[in-house]
Amino acid sequence: MNRIKHWLAALALGVIATAAAAQAFPTRPVRVIVPFPPGGATDTLARLMAEKLAERWKQPVVIENKPGANTMIGTDVVAKAPPDGHTLGIVTGSHVTNPLLTSKLPYDTFKDLTGVMMLTRFHMALYAAPSFPASTPAELIALAKKEPGRVAYASATTQSYLGMELMNAMAGTRMQYVPYKGSSQALTDLLGGHVQLMIDPVLQSTLDHVKSGKLKLIGTMGAKPAELTPTAPVLGSVVPGYDFSAAFGLVAAGSTPPELVHRIRDDFAAVLKLPEVAQRVRDIGQEAVGSTPEEYNAYLQAETRKWEPVVKATGAKLD
Repeated sequence: MNRIKHWLAALALGVIATAAAAQAFPTRPVRVIVPFPPGGATDTLARLMAEKLAERWKQPVVIENKPGANTMIGTDVVAKAPPDGHTLGIVTGSHVTNPLLTSKLPYDTFKDLTGVMMLTRFHMALYAAPSFPASTPAELIALAKKEPGRVAYASATTQSYLGMELMNAMAGTRMQYVPYKGSSQALTDLLGGHVQLMIDPVLQSTLDHVKSGKLKLIGTMGAKPAELTPTAPVLGSVVPGYDFSAAFGLVAAGSTPPELVHRIRDDFAAVLKLPEVAQRVRDIGQEAVGSTPEEYNAYLQAETRKWEPVVKATGAKLD
């Protein structure tokens, strides 16, 4: 009986200590790992929030860009960090597709990491150089059918690649994937004429290039038009049933205490609701979500189940 009492007392003390640690967080600078180079949509979102979080936490919030290996290099830093919340990571759809694409993942996606929250959802779009011979979804599909394997598109994530492979399968086309480490490099090459087509989020900065005539917007890829491009055609208009959108999420080391995970989530959610942040999120073409950790982890599991048959059907591999 005494042994049980001691165990219960120790457990209670542990719970109190964990709760106290969550309340005291952070006690030093917080690192937010972005698995892409500076300048892309992920980096923009992270830097937007870092300044406001630093004000809230009274500690520096440092953005560290660690691109490469289809986001695995940056995410691995978070997976191997101490589970104290001081190293967090931004993830995209590649977070759930990487385990399906490689047997060499340096971490276990669902054990070494835990979801903190879905930050934002966003629409995807196909942008093209002005000289590209197609200007609408219908013209793109017709061109891709006429010249199988000749149309190539730039992409910074494997989920975008899988989204295009899903379209290839549904439309009966065969477009080729040109991988990039980050969206900013792909955009630079598109503007420079080194590639002719790019899949990337609907971003105001990219739409500015469309407005100036440096690029053209073929169409968006969600089930409905994006808020920033209400008159742009959607790919589903010529590929019935096609729908591809994406999300940014926040993750922490897998064994981070749940109380601390919820504390971090609440602080990020509060920043997302600030008028200036909410407006900026809308301006860059995203929709603030601010889910709970439980909702986000359920989403990650569901997305893995969604993409698994696509990976199997395409035979896609990163190994």
